[in-house]
This record gives sequence, C-alpha cells and structure tokens, in this order.
Amino acid sequence: MKSQYHIVSTRKRFLTICLLLITTFSCGLNIGEATNIPTAASSPTTITSYPTTINAYVPPTVTPAAANTLVNLGPQGGRFRDLEIDPITPSTLYAVSDSAVFKSMDDGKTWRAINNGLTDGSFVSLTVDPLTPTTLYLGSYGRVSFKSTDGGESWNPMDGFDVGGAVDVVINPLNSSIIYTTTYESGIFKSADGGETWNQTGTPKRSVFYSLAIDPTVPDTLYAGRGSSGGSFDGVYKTTDGGETWSEIGLDGIWISALLIDPNAPNIIYAGTYRNGVFKSTDGGEHWRAMNEGLPNKSGIYKLKVDPTSPNTLYAVTNTGLFKSKDSGEHWRKIETGLGGKYISSLTISASGTLYMAIYPDGIFKSIDSGETWQALPSNPIATVVYSMAIDPTTPTTFYLSIDSGDIFKSTDSGKTWHSLNTGKYMKQVTMIVIDPKMPTNLYAETGSGLFKSADGGENWSKKLSCSWLLYVKFDPITPTTMYTSCVLDSEYQSTDSGESWKKFKTDKFPLAIDPLNPSTIYATGNGLLKSIDGGKNWHELNIGLKTAGCFIMNPKRPNILYAETGNVFFKSTDGGKNWQELKIGLKTAGCLIMDPKKPDTLYIHLWNDTLNNSAGLLQSRDGGESWHEINIGLPIMPIHLLAIDPSNPNILYLGTHGRGLFALELAR
Repeated sequence: MKSQYHIVSTRKRFLTICLLLITTFSCGLNIGEATNIPTAASSPTTITSYPTTINAYVPPTVTPAAANTLVNLGPQGGRFRDLEIDPITPSTLYAVSDSAVFKSMDDGKTWRAINNGLTDGSFVSLTVDPLTPTTLYLGSYGRVSFKSTDGGESWNPMDGFDVGGAVDVVINPLNSSIIYTTTYESGIFKSADGGETWNQTGTPKRSVFYSLAIDPTVPDTLYAGRGSSGGSFDGVYKTTDGGETWSEIGLDGIWISALLIDPNAPNIIYAGTYRNGVFKSTDGGEHWRAMNEGLPNKSGIYKLKVDPTSPNTLYAVTNTGLFKSKDSGEHWRKIETGLGGKYISSLTISASGTLYMAIYPDGIFKSIDSGETWQALPSNPIATVVYSMAIDPTTPTTFYLSIDSGDIFKSTDSGKTWHSLNTGKYMKQVTMIVIDPKMPTNLYAETGSGLFKSADGGENWSKKLSCSWLLYVKFDPITPTTMYTSCVLDSEYQSTDSGESWKKFKTDKFPLAIDPLNPSTIYATGNGLLKSIDGGKNWHELNIGLKTAGCFIMNPKRPNILYAETGNVFFKSTDGGKNWQELKIGLKTAGCLIMDPKKPDTLYIHLWNDTLNNSAGLLQSRDGGESWHEINIGLPIMPIHLLAIDPSNPNILYLGTHGRGLFALELAR
C-alpha cells in the first residue's frame, strides 16, 4: 500500500509522531510557538489593490543539469522586522525578515535576497549609513550581527559583544565611524572604527535596552530606552559624553520600546512604551507628559516615525494598528484599516513622505497620501515561515501550506501561484495539515486549540475537537472514516465519522505501521517499540532500548527493513525488528527521515543546529542509511522545517523553511 504523500516536519523539544510512508496513516508535527496577532479596529480609510491571489516567483522549466536546481516557490509575504530606505537613492529599499535580508532597486517592483555571508539568524533591524548608504549594519538577537560595505551584496560578522548581537544600531550623523548599539541583555556598546572593535559604555552590563536615539546636531548626546518585565530600573537614560556616563532622566519603571528625536528641535523627544502609550519631553528629557489622546488604553508602541516633509506629523505603530498625529502628538487618529486582524511589523518613510508598511503576513504596502490609502507593492519578498505542507494524493499539483500566522495557502499549479484561504480569522498557528486519503477534499488542520476540518478543499473550516496541541492525526488503513488523534496533557480520541465527532479513547499502544504485504503484522509504540503478528491480539517488545519511537519508517517493497528514531538517534533493522544497528548520521539534532517511494534505499534528512535560525543541512543516503553525503551545495543558509518528495517526480524535494518560504530542489540526475 502506497503512502498518500511523503512529508516530514520538525518541532524541537516537543513530542513528535512521524508521517508513515508505507500506510495511509497521516501524522504531523508541531513547530514553533504560538503567535498572538492583535486585532485592528476599523476606521474610515481604505486599502486598495489588496491581493486575493498571491503570485510567487514563477519557477523556470526545470531541465536535467549537472548541478542541483533550486527555485523559491513562495508564498510571498511573511514577517518583516524592519524596512529601510537608501537616503540618497530612495528607490532602493531593504526588508529584513527573521532569517534573511531582501533588496529592491526599483521601488519594490522586484526583490532579491542578499544573504551572502550571513551565517546566523534572528535578525531584527537594519541601519543605513546616512553618509555612505552602501554601508549597512544588520542587528540580530542571535549570536552575531553583520556589516556590509557594498549595499548588502556581502556581509561580514561584527564581533566584540559580551552577549548576543547588536539590536538597535545608531550612527553619528557627522562621523559615521562612530556607532552605538544596544545588545541583548548586555547594555550599550560603542565603536569608533566603523564596527571593527567595540567597547561597552557606562550602562550596566546586565541591562536590556531596546531603543536608541542620537541628537542630530550634538551627536555626543544620546537617549536610550530600557525595558523589562516590571523592572524597577526601566525608563529613559541619557548621555552627553558619547556614552562614557549615563543617567536615568525619567519614566522610571516604564518599559521604553521606542524613541524619537524631533529632527528640527532636538530637545523634543518622544518615548513609546510597551503598554503605557506615548510620552513627550520638550526639555531634553528633564520632564515628561503623556500624549495619549486618541490612543487606546495600555497601548503598546512598537515604532515612532516623523514625516520629513511635515515635522508635526507623527506615526505610531501600535499593538492595535497604525495611528497618526498632525499636531506633534497632542491628538492621535487611527488611519489603518481594511486589514482585519493583521499585525503591522514595520514602518518607514522616505524623504518625500512616501510611507512603506509591512503587514504580517501579507507583505509590504505603500502610501503616497500620508497613510490615507494603501497599495500592495507589485511584488514582495518571500519571508514566510512554513509550518506544514500537504500534497493532494490524487492531484499532486495541488499543495497546501500553513504558515506561522495561521493562514493556509493553496496552489493548484505546483507552487507557481498561491491563493490564500484566509483562515486567520478561524485559526491561529496551524502546525499540521492532513488530507483524507479517500476523500481529498476533506482537510484537517491541527492548531494549538484543537482540530479543524474543511470539507471543500480548504475554503471553509469548522472546529471539530477542542484540546491543547494535537500530536498526530491517523486514519484507519482499512476504514479511513475511523480516525485517531492525541492531545498533550489530555487524552487520545477516536472518530468513526471522518472527524465530525470525537470520543475519548484509552490505549497504551499507538500504531505506527502495518506491513503492506502482511496486514496482520503491526508495529506500535507504547512502553517501548512493540510488534504484533496476529493483528494486534498479542504484542512483544522489540528490545532496542527505545521507550518511544518518534519517527518510524518501513520499506514498502521490503517490509522487514525498518527505521526507528528516539532522541534524534536513528536505528535500522533488516529482519523485522529482531536486531538493530545505529545509523551514523553524525549530527546531534535532526528531522525525520523520508524515503524515495520508487527507490526505498534512497533516504533524505534535514539537520538542525542547536540555534533555531542557524545554518541547516540536507543529507542524502543511497544505500539505506549506511552512508550519507551533503546535497545542499548552493542551498541558502536557512533552517528547514520540513521535507516532502514530489509524488510525480521523486527527484524533486520540497523544503519548507523558517523565514524563506517553500523551495523546490531538483537533484542532478
């Protein structure tokens, strides 16, 4: 019996059940943490040209070649942590995602990734040198941050921080060799040689500063915003000697998340807070007053921007949408609408007053009328976090993807174009999609709050089971209308009507695979790895020391060949589980194996390093796991969440990534 598709995804530090490749069982794995997306209220302004169909980069016709062919399929959009504009050439834009940097040189018409030299992730900010705009500084919550002197074409790491990378970088506007940066939990550092060497300034070493602002006329004067959860030392700090000494000047005990200096009157400073709205000082920070008229109570302020063409006009990116003030913060009005519950992740303004706004997960939008109307850019970078993938077993050109926002995308042309099923209003964080093996229009989506079902190919969804974090969904191989699932810290459930209703189902054995040539032979996990040769009446333990089998695969052509995994260590048996040997893959952490359905001795696995956004590898074995070699030459450095084999062409692998969308990798023949 063939599998309905061949897909594996990974969740670190979480109990996982692997997709079976030799039965019609289906299972999925959880990835990532829950994402809370604030809901935006309505307002009279509108969004125009909002894309209902999101066109990915159209892949070229793949032909046999000496080298592997890699194509980024999309979908476009994702989470952009920062947007920046070249101050001299405003048609040049930069967009920063969690794991990549993108550049457009034609005002957003086309984009390309510029990641040469980037070896670490968790990127959060980009700073463009105002005097030499080809010099860029990339901030990161990861282990290192990076500098480019050629407009992002190549990057080099910046060292010299005690802990973590640079987070918020500011540059002396009169001498761009002098740079300041906040670091994650390590205070503020200063470089006098363009980032070659760094010294810690007079801030406490174990302190968290999220924002920096530099006086444009007296650049030895800087303001820093400190923040933590209820920290008594939170507030605004100031230095007048280039960072040698700092003093707290106000807003004691308030988490400061954003700072803005009036470019025409540097004694006027605005402070955005984590949950207390906006404050303003007109005397260099000596005194502060709240400026929250028109803002919701307990507003969280993520970014503050001033319109260069109208210095009295301010914009505030908040946890409830985009707000605008035309009187220097005295009154605020919400101007963003038409986006439902979407989350604004970044905002920037050109010297001419053009606004660019990143909406999570839909991409980047543009306004030329001070935010009153918005247009989607002609194209967007691909920065989506792919959680799970399913391929229709009867129509292999039909794909379903779930991304970290909770949205599900559908493609009917093998990823050339994508249609958003707009499931965000129903679900948050869809970490598994499963297709009914007998009725492919029936889809099942696992979320953090339970199981949803669609009976029309994903257009409409309804919740069928409430529980916390489903571990798998399985179909009975004989009667697929009978289904099983399990919830963390809850119970096992059974449905006999294709998921319409569920009842608790107690068992100490979880079926993993049924021998396709001898259905009386069943493998299960319980207190160890178990086997039955009489249809489940009697069981015996396969003594390989496995308490659970997080990943279990059977060779469909030679069912005595088995692969089992526990604790990221893989074992192989060639005699139906009597004897086992460890596979020497060579890395500590890994995803699950997937098997070429036409050549079962060909296996693939994706490997993770200990850091989520660090580099990931892709390995292939052509001898049943005895030896392995890398096949990721030319592959961007990016963490891979899942692998899938194209059911119509096993020479094509699909790679679901953290922050780079879906890739198609055709292996050289």
